[in-house]
Amino acid sequence: MAAWLGEGTGPDPLMVLLVIVLLARFILWSCLGTYIDYRLARRQPRKPKED
Repeated sequence: MAAWLGEGTGPDPLMVLLVIVLLARFILWSCLGTYIDYRLARRQPRKPKED
């Protein structure tokens, strides 16, 4: 198994960077989607007052 992992040299730095970037994108998109849903829910038109 050690030979499969590069004989203990650790993971490829580019692969680690790719995983970090993808994780950050997923988290940011999730937060942005939740924020947009929150803003749209608050912006529903109010019913006009009936006399």
